[in-house]
Amino acid sequence: MATKTSTEWRDDERNLSFVRKVNQAYEQLPFSQEYEGVLDASPFRIDWTVGPNLPVAWKGGVAGLLDEQIAMVGGLWMPGRANRAYAYDVKKGIYNEIPVPPHVTEYTQGTCDGQALYVVGGRAAGRKASQLTYDAQAGWEWTALPPLPESEKGRWLATCDVVPGKWLFLVAGHPTGTPSEVRRFSALWDWRLRLDRPGANWEPMAPYPGGARSLVSCAVAGGKLYAFGGSLTDPVMRALQRDAGKACPLLPFPYNGVPNYRDAYRYDPEADEWQALRSLPFPMVGGPMVALRDRYILLMGSADVRTYRVGRTKERADPLWSGYGDAILCYDVELDNYSRVGVMPYGVATCHWVSDGERVYGFGGEPAHGYNENTENVAQIGVIWPNG
Repeated sequence: MATKTSTEWRDDERNLSFVRKVNQAYEQLPFSQEYEGVLDASPFRIDWTVGPNLPVAWKGGVAGLLDEQIAMVGGLWMPGRANRAYAYDVKKGIYNEIPVPPHVTEYTQGTCDGQALYVVGGRAAGRKASQLTYDAQAGWEWTALPPLPESEKGRWLATCDVVPGKWLFLVAGHPTGTPSEVRRFSALWDWRLRLDRPGANWEPMAPYPGGARSLVSCAVAGGKLYAFGGSLTDPVMRALQRDAGKACPLLPFPYNGVPNYRDAYRYDPEADEWQALRSLPFPMVGGPMVALRDRYILLMGSADVRTYRVGRTKERADPLWSGYGDAILCYDVELDNYSRVGVMPYGVATCHWVSDGERVYGFGGEPAHGYNENTENVAQIGVIWPNG
């Protein structure tokens, strides 16, 4: 399969071979040898492959598993930015077009609980929210959710997750109308919606403790919301990065002038309270993570650092495919600690990861190269194996 999915900008066969060796090497290196106080033994390892390429390159959308179909909606389908939607049949390994969201979405917040896929706001959606359901006989159906409160002016790069049948959350994010590298406003309101009360509307929740933040990574386990890291631009650092980039465009600069963070928190919706957790061993950003066995959370890479694979980078002198952070951590809810799982084939940002408990799937995402307007068409598929 890898020989058939390779493109002019990436060599999947060689990259999968490279990543397998890197992950084997990390298995020999105690995590605590690099970071203080972390766990050396990970409960999982992941064997990686790739699936068929997406019909259209994609980033910044929402994905979710509904009855053996992984729906992919919203975001940016590049080039062209058309409002598209696809489903990947996990048994047949094929893509099919499905009904598009009822409103323009672009960069979209959302999540899935196995019964419905939720799309909440986005860079172009304002206060709109919708859900998508699937039935093998009836097919796909979009229905409207209550709009966000009137005080909501729109956001993107926020985090969204769900306690199945109970709560839908929208936390942090960046105001619409400004680039993500520019922040002139304080923290946005955080909202929650009761799913078990007909007629319920969005209501304020206790403020996220990290303050003004974008690209927070989140997951739900044990009925609680876990939030990790994120980013917030620093005006002085950003100005320095832009000046340095004019003279030395190929040299790395700390977080591209937009610092990434390590802090972590847990939200209890019954008490409407946040609690600080052990910080990440290193900063991470990126959006929805993967919860396993209602105890473990896989933090699927991404940080504003550069990683490289065999391939090409358009409009730059790099002779390699370039991406963002590719490290995978496992957070143990019971131990409040982290272990290293390894790296993924391609470090892409704004990739909405999905798992059926046995595999993890990541479609598209944003690399650091210029092909397809900084948008990938790769399908990363990993088989999850228990360790020990």
